[in-house]
Amino acid sequence: MSNSTKIPRAAKWVLGIMVVLALTRDLISNGIPLRCQIAGQTFYPGLRVLWKSPDAVFAHPVLDSLRIYKAWKTFSYDVAPVFAPIAFSAGEKDSAQLAKAPGCVQTFPNRQFRHWLGTDEQGRDVAAGMVAGARVAMLAGSVAMGMALLLGLFLGSVAGFYGDDRLRVRAGVWYLGGIGLVVAFIFAFVQRQYVLRFDTNGWQWLQSTIVFIGISLLFRWFGVLLSKIPYFSRVLLIPADMLIMRLAELFKALPIMVLLLALIAILKTEHTFWILIGMIGIFSWPDLAMFIRADMLRVRALDFIAAARGMGYQEAFILWRHALPNALRSVLILCAFGFGAVILLEASLSFLGLGGPSTAGASWGSFLARGDVGFRYWWISLPAACAICATILALNSIGAALSRTRKD
Repeated sequence: MSNSTKIPRAAKWVLGIMVVLALTRDLISNGIPLRCQIAGQTFYPGLRVLWKSPDAVFAHPVLDSLRIYKAWKTFSYDVAPVFAPIAFSAGEKDSAQLAKAPGCVQTFPNRQFRHWLGTDEQGRDVAAGMVAGARVAMLAGSVAMGMALLLGLFLGSVAGFYGDDRLRVRAGVWYLGGIGLVVAFIFAFVQRQYVLRFDTNGWQWLQSTIVFIGISLLFRWFGVLLSKIPYFSRVLLIPADMLIMRLAELFKALPIMVLLLALIAILKTEHTFWILIGMIGIFSWPDLAMFIRADMLRVRALDFIAAARGMGYQEAFILWRHALPNALRSVLILCAFGFGAVILLEASLSFLGLGGPSTAGASWGSFLARGDVGFRYWWISLPAACAICATILALNSIGAALSRTRKD
């Protein structure tokens, strides 16, 4: 690989910093002491948020009282507590420090409670918001692109490898499989829409996903049994390429932002962030699928694929064992560009205030929205704008470098 095709060092540094900030958010920015002593006992309440919600009840009555009254910074501990470098959590409000610019005079009992990048007009620490925004951006990009990658890899590979003349399915499996998808969707999502609407941690959505997969597999198993009946044992030729590409074109024609806004209006719930990210992932698969299909059309004509067929291997085995690994490099290119697009879309939704209360003061877009209060509050929106630009430029640089490598 020549020097011109290497990933820029600046892009690696920017992306690496964002990943570190996302993974260590609660160690860098935390309004709860990481370590404190009360009545001779040592506690680590700030570290507990790594695996529990900050609103979870403590077993110790004093700690629970501090949680309820948010008196972590004013309580008289046995010894000075240990706070994170940024002693504020994302979204935590300091009513004594409203719209304070960095470097201005601040009233605080201890220097560790200083707002290093200032506060917004509601007293939320800007530095804490930038650190939390890195986690929101990385999670949004990872989850959405992970979903898009799974859908795009599966559908694009099937469309490119099988085309319109190689995918053959028994009638029983095809009919019951289609019915099973409809039934699974109704039982997993339609009938559980009430509990899904008020799901705060994503567990209900995970359960619905498991129910959907389980019912689909159950109907497929019944389809295999049904295929033993002579009428349902006949083989159907499925035009996979045509069906999948028409579906991809339909998804690409839909305006994703308008659909997301309509979804928010329909759900009317405060817990919309993960739902929106899931919808972004669902609507992001067509580009990946089309790219994979194009590469799969090239790979399936190579000699080693013909040799594998000549040795009697099944089509599915040849696809997942031999053809797909040779078409993955192109996926990394689109993932890099798509990751940046998802971050920008999430920031846009937070900018419009549509990410739900969980992203208020914890997303770059929510701070960027404060630019409407005038340039005299520049410190509120400028760090968020710089973080968004730097992250997207880094991801686009990585995608461009991978693209040049592929051409070489």
